[in-house]
Amino acid sequence: MKLLSCAALLFLVLGSALAYKSYSGYQVLKTAPLTAAAMPYINRMSQRFDFWGTPGVGRPATVMVSPEEAPVVVAAFNRMRVAHEVLVADLGPVVEKQHAEREALKKAHPGSPRAAAYDRFLDYMEVHMFIHEVMDTYYDITHHLDLANTTLGQGMHGIKISNGQPGQKAVWFDCAIHAREWLSTPVCLRIIDEVVANPALRDLADWYILPVANPDGYDYSFTDDRFWRKTRSPNPDANCPGTDPNRNFDFLWDAGNPTDYCSEVYPGTGAFSEPEVKGIGNLILDIADNLVLYVAVHSYGEMILYPYGHTVEPVPNVDQLIAAGTASADAIAAVAGTAYTVENSASGLYFTYGASDDFAYGRGAVEFAYTFELSAGGSGGFDPPASQIQPTVDEVWPGILALVEYVLAN
Repeated sequence: MKLLSCAALLFLVLGSALAYKSYSGYQVLKTAPLTAAAMPYINRMSQRFDFWGTPGVGRPATVMVSPEEAPVVVAAFNRMRVAHEVLVADLGPVVEKQHAEREALKKAHPGSPRAAAYDRFLDYMEVHMFIHEVMDTYYDITHHLDLANTTLGQGMHGIKISNGQPGQKAVWFDCAIHAREWLSTPVCLRIIDEVVANPALRDLADWYILPVANPDGYDYSFTDDRFWRKTRSPNPDANCPGTDPNRNFDFLWDAGNPTDYCSEVYPGTGAFSEPEVKGIGNLILDIADNLVLYVAVHSYGEMILYPYGHTVEPVPNVDQLIAAGTASADAIAAVAGTAYTVENSASGLYFTYGASDDFAYGRGAVEFAYTFELSAGGSGGFDPPASQIQPTVDEVWPGILALVEYVLAN
């Protein structure tokens, strides 16, 4: 019996290790800075292939390709006369090494997520523990946000931090709506740490913070597939589950999104088809009368993007959006020299429909709405080492604070 138990345990351990998706033979390709003429083709390719970062005019595109996809993408670049190089020749060993390092760090910090919040990436259960630990310590100024039950039945947990002043203006931050963008979650955790410790910040506004806006996908990126992006909802094509939650908001949802279930930007069967997205959208609308700032934290690209994602035509308060974004970028640059650009989403990134910041601005009438794209890291951008967490939160927090102060003063 003892031998059987050991064998079973060994099977579970090895089975868990083998379950993590191998990226053996996958490559990361990087183009030269793109021209305006190339962008329509890149936009179409991005609906089929896994482009990383923020391709745009004057910036390179980075794309992860399987061994089968590589010759197709290379041929397309050649037809477009877009120069390119192999940035990572084989992602497999990189993913395996980083997975082993994460597991070792987790074992070294059992049951103590708060003490280790910025020296490693926390999985969703640890983030949940972090939130509850903060609420137990600061019970008089914190409120639990139970936004939704996910497709797989998990609670989606956020936190409201407030001095309880009636009618106070509100600011919102959510992170990791794209599962693999792990570097965003520590930014939300840093905001929580700063606000609970500083009464003056709570006097400025009520703070709504959602550290993981895609719990099922985020979990899956830890347990099965490092580069998983979407939710985990089922689709008619069982080989391609999931919806891009940042194409699922009820704002121009069906205007230009792909219908291919396997696309990384598949928008779902309808606006708000994803319970996580519906929960976020409902709360934004519920607090819209007081909500003056919405920020979605993503990675990567070192950009501060403002609405809209479907047009380059300026919105009515574009000058204020640029001024507030510039104040934030200047504060970030003052820490270590990292230069964030402030751009319209459509011109700075690519055309998007059904995105969270556009929903907040267009449906929620939130006057200041942004997407932050953090710095890249690791082999291709989406896999930064844990050592990058602390420098990132240290430089981004002053930018967050400058943005909040500007918005509340104007």
